[in-house]
Amino acid sequence: MTIAATSRNPGGLRPAVPTPAELVLVRHGETVGQSSIRLYGATDVALSSLGLSQIERVAAALAAEAGFQAVLASPLQRSRAAAALVAGRQRPPPEVTVVPEFAEVDFGAWEGLTFDEVAGRDPAGYARYHAEGLAFAYPGGESRQAFWDRVQAGARRVLAAPASPRTVAVLHKGVIKAVIAALTGMSQAQAAVLPVSLAGVYRLRHRPDGRWDIQVQNATEHLGELDLGG
Repeated sequence: MTIAATSRNPGGLRPAVPTPAELVLVRHGETVGQSSIRLYGATDVALSSLGLSQIERVAAALAAEAGFQAVLASPLQRSRAAAALVAGRQRPPPEVTVVPEFAEVDFGAWEGLTFDEVAGRDPAGYARYHAEGLAFAYPGGESRQAFWDRVQAGARRVLAAPASPRTVAVLHKGVIKAVIAALTGMSQAQAAVLPVSLAGVYRLRHRPDGRWDIQVQNATEHLGELDLGG
């Protein structure tokens, strides 16, 4: 735990005040499958050259701060590769820890499609997706509720009581929303509308009561002309 500087008073040295733990959540960059528009969840697509450039800018921005002791990723290569770039710019570089629960949702038969393509090819399923909410299960894939529960369980297991003062987790859009909800107490409906841009950054601060607060929401200034939103 990082310790704040102490100051003198007539009674002697005041006790050191622990600095609250910080969590930085980063969405991976663009992929060869165009994550900005297509439903690539369980499909293990790689980062594109653009995505690598986006994450290099994230890594450079975080390297200017230094002091991250833990770097987390999902089992998917777009997350692991991005996390490795971020970790490699820290001094000393921390190992990347893979958290299985942080894998993106399995879209099943919809993998690789845009939502417009889904609406055209599976109009009944598309209608159920909007009508059923968390009860909806992607055809041949995962249910939205199962995904939500899985990610939140992982967030509580790994992050509820932070083991490191400063942690970076390089994850997926839906995973980041579920992690934020688990740590802040935000509802699923509130988290669902949070913006999460490709290579965008959230910063959370740990509170004494065990909850986390959002300090920075979806920062993208570090990306410059590489900011695609998404």
